[in-house]
Amino acid sequence: MSRDADVVIVGGGCIGVTIARELATDHDVTLLERGQIAGETTGHASGIVQPQYQFPHLPEAGRLAFRFFEGLDGHRNYEYTERELVNLHGPAETEAARKYAELVSRDGGYDAEWLDAAAIEDRYPGVFDTSEESPIAGGMAYERMGWIDPYTFATTMSEDAAERGAAIRTGVGVTDLLVEDGAVAGVATDDGEIRAPTVIVAAGRWSRALLEPHLEVPIQPERFWHVNLESDAVSDDRVSEEYPQWYMDLDFGDDLPAELGLDGFMATFWRPEHSGELHVAGIEGLLPPEPSVKHGVDEAFHLLLAERIEELLAEFDGAAIASDGCCPTGDAMSPDWLPIVDAPADAPDGLVVATGFSGLGLTASPIAAAAVRQLVGGDVAPFPLDSLSIDRFDDRSADFPEPPFDVFDVSVFEAGE
Repeated sequence: MSRDADVVIVGGGCIGVTIARELATDHDVTLLERGQIAGETTGHASGIVQPQYQFPHLPEAGRLAFRFFEGLDGHRNYEYTERELVNLHGPAETEAARKYAELVSRDGGYDAEWLDAAAIEDRYPGVFDTSEESPIAGGMAYERMGWIDPYTFATTMSEDAAERGAAIRTGVGVTDLLVEDGAVAGVATDDGEIRAPTVIVAAGRWSRALLEPHLEVPIQPERFWHVNLESDAVSDDRVSEEYPQWYMDLDFGDDLPAELGLDGFMATFWRPEHSGELHVAGIEGLLPPEPSVKHGVDEAFHLLLAERIEELLAEFDGAAIASDGCCPTGDAMSPDWLPIVDAPADAPDGLVVATGFSGLGLTASPIAAAAVRQLVGGDVAPFPLDSLSIDRFDDRSADFPEPPFDVFDVSVFEAGE
């Protein structure tokens, strides 16, 4: 078969560019992106490096991610900020949090420590409201966490891939896979055909539609949002240098806007910015198959978030919204939050799929790159790929309920056995 490349990668988000960087050392790689690099979900991500949420059962994958992000610090314009992360919880989760902290440290190797409210106040003095009226009963602290700027990371990966010989083509939309005699032969684009014996589809929520004639992939679109808060109550230095990152499943009762489609609870991440603002991110939930394009966060939710700040933070009074946004068309969620990184046996030979990262693709990008290298016949990844296989799903339709984001679910450790 005539070829224009060894490998064609579809998608220029954090997953696609990191895979391109990985493979370009010993493959002729062409990456195709219909818009610009990091132009959709990646460019609107929060940048929290958090492998413990998707990969508590794969400690080798988590360690790979940390080494990757930490080791890049200072390369080109990329910077890594190391900062503790604490999962805050209410009284109902205390028993589960204690058990999970033990398992994620012992079996997952993530150095988690359970803290009661008094210990939280001692470790982060004056940050959180741990009074009797506060919803905070305790938390689980992770030491080895951090954050990055997603756009800078993606462009760094793209520039590295190009330096290693990859062709990065933006403004080129892929319209179909070319399949001949049961094997991929390349892709059709709005700028002509590109022939290659290996095609890696890393197109986020668009992956299902592109693959549909050849493979059914169980993903649905979802949307994450983010808000930056500023306040005169504390100094910029105190926030940027002393505040940890944290997560809490906030209970909004019946006050959540109906258009968010949630039942009172929202998984919410917080982290400081170097500017002294607080960055807050959460999930809007599953979207219709063809969701509308959206760029901002509903004003009704702005007001609710401002109310909840007083319940969580001891000194961040009178916070104002500095900026907000969301991934305009949504990301791809899988039925169990874990990504699908596989060369399915029932797909055309040479087809590799990397999708369903459920809004956590940034952290997973080096993990996906290592898995893809194994799938295309390269080095064996330092972790098993079974829990990332599409065969774990008996039903591959896009009709599934939103999986709960349960950070204290001890059953996840069974996935790595």
